[in-house]
Amino acid sequence: MLQKRYNFKDNMSIVETELSIKACAIADLYANVMLNQGPMQVAVKDCFTGYLHSFHIRGILSHWQEFKHNEWLEAAKTWAGWSIRMQGSYGDPAAYNMGYLLETRNGIPSSWFVADTTDQAVALLDIAYNLDPADPLYIKILDSVLKFDNYIQQWNLGEQGFALGYIDGKNMNQESYHCAVARCISYYAAMYLIFSKELYRQRGLTLLNHLLKHDDFNSNYHGSPSTNRCYASFALADAYYVLANDNRQLQQLILDKVAAEIIPWAIENQTTEGFWIHDRYEGEQPGATQALENREFGTYTWGVLYGLEIFSKLLPPMEELQTTIDKSYKYMITNLNPEDRDRWGHQSWATVVIAAKLYPRHLFPAGKGIIKSSEQPLSNKWAKDLSRVKKETV
Repeated sequence: MLQKRYNFKDNMSIVETELSIKACAIADLYANVMLNQGPMQVAVKDCFTGYLHSFHIRGILSHWQEFKHNEWLEAAKTWAGWSIRMQGSYGDPAAYNMGYLLETRNGIPSSWFVADTTDQAVALLDIAYNLDPADPLYIKILDSVLKFDNYIQQWNLGEQGFALGYIDGKNMNQESYHCAVARCISYYAAMYLIFSKELYRQRGLTLLNHLLKHDDFNSNYHGSPSTNRCYASFALADAYYVLANDNRQLQQLILDKVAAEIIPWAIENQTTEGFWIHDRYEGEQPGATQALENREFGTYTWGVLYGLEIFSKLLPPMEELQTTIDKSYKYMITNLNPEDRDRWGHQSWATVVIAAKLYPRHLFPAGKGIIKSSEQPLSNKWAKDLSRVKKETV
C-alpha cells in the first residue's frame, strides 16, 4: 500500500491521508510514463501542453521533498531536458514551446503566450532549486531561463503591466494582459529566489502594484472570473512570501485584496458539490464565446482552492471560508482519479493544492517565505554558487 511505501505520518487525519494517497499516485503515474516512455511519447500520447506539465512538476517536487522518492525527481529532470531541447522550436530561439502544435509563418508564431511559457520557466527554476549546483542540468536550466527572460522583455510594460504575446500572428505588445501579469509575478518571485538579484524583485513588485490597483478579476478578456482568481491566487501568495516578505504594509495590501475580491467570490460561487464551474470564455470581450449551458467542473477550481488554503492561514478565522475549503477537498477526494490519463489538467493542478495543504514549506517559490515566517531553519539553497551561469544582459 502507498501508506507503507511512503511512510505516511501516523497523526494524519483521514482527509490528509486520502490526499497524500492521491498525490503519491499522481506522482507515480507521471514518473512512470515520463521515465519509461520518454517525453516525446508523453507529449504525443498524453499531454504536450507545457504549462500543465509545469504544475505537475511543481507538485511532484513538493512531494519529493517530503518523501524523497527519487524517481519523481528524475522524472522532473527528464521533463526539464526535454523543455530545453524544445526551446526555440516554435518561434524565437529563446521562446519555450507551449505544446499547442500551432504553426509559424516566417518565424512568427500564430499564437504564443507569455503567461503559459513563464509557467514553464517557473517549473524549470523549481527543478534547478532542487538540484545540486554541480549537476550539469542546473546550469543548463539557468542559462535557458536567462535567455528566455531577455526575450520576454519586449512585452514588459513596466508600471503598465505585462502584455500577452502573439495572437493570430500579431504581436500583442501594447496592452497589459491580466494573466501575463499574474504569471510573471510568480515568475519574478522565482527568479529572485534563484538569483537573489534586486532587479527581479523590483520587476515582480512593479507587476504586483499593477495587479493590486488595476487588474479586473472579473474580466472575460481571454480569461474568466475563476481563471483570473486562480492565477491571482498563485501570484499573491508568491508575492506575499517572497517579493514582499520584508514589507508588512505591502503584505497587508495583499491580504486586503484577497479578502475583498477572492474569498467572497469563492464562497458565493462554489457549487453545492464543492467546485467552481468552467466559466472560461463567457462574455462579450475578445476571446469570449457564448456562456456554457451546463455546469461543468472547472479545472481552475484547484487554483482557487490553492488561494483559499494559503490565505486562510494568514487571515482571521472564518467559519464560512473553512466550510468552503472543506467542501472542495471532499469533492477532490471523491472525484479525482490519479489513474485517468485523459485528465492531466485536473491532476496537475490538484497535486500542487495537496502540497499547499500538507506541506506548504515545500512549495516553490513561496515555500521559502513560509519557512521563514514560521521561524524554521532556512535551506542553504538560497546561497547557491552561480559563478558558472552565463552573465545575463538586461
